Amino acid sequence: MKNITTALFLLLFFQLSTAQNETVNLMKKKAYELIEDISDREAFGLSTYKSHMVSLILLNKAADSPDLLMSDEDKEIIKAVSRTRYAELLKEDHDAIREAAQKFNINWKKVEYVDLLYKTRAIFKLGQPGYEGLLIFKDKSQKNVLFTLHVDFIMLGTEPYIIEMVDLKKEEK
Repeated sequence: MKNITTALFLLLFFQLSTAQNETVNLMKKKAYELIEDISDREAFGLSTYKSHMVSLILLNKAADSPDLLMSDEDKEIIKAVSRTRYAELLKEDHDAIREAAQKFNINWKKVEYVDLLYKTRAIFKLGQPGYEGLLIFKDKSQKNVLFTLHVDFIMLGTEPYIIEMVDLKKEEK
């Protein structure tokens, strides 16, 4: 009986590990696609920024979903945000990134994905599980320099979505 219990425990552990690995791979893929999209467009415009963020429509659907067990308070926060206000919030964060990028002389057509570091959070933004991410990329026209951008993911069901991108920094190697 002890062997069966141990075997079932190991099976459950490997299934959970596999699910988390799939989530991490998906987050890294989204971060990579973000950098590729920026490089291909040779700019980090507001439309590119918005296209990689979780949409307000999806957040509203998540708030209405009984499967996500979102608190009434978090549901009210989402429902209180208008489309106009959400667009303003995204623009504010994008403008801050763009200002920092200008200060650091980032050549967007030369950016290249390096890695995505993350910390798992059981209860994160809007009471949902998620990941605090640190996207690392480089500008191939600048030697011995890396850039970091905080990219946070919220889990809505089994899918990670970027909920926040802020705090662009330059790191000397």
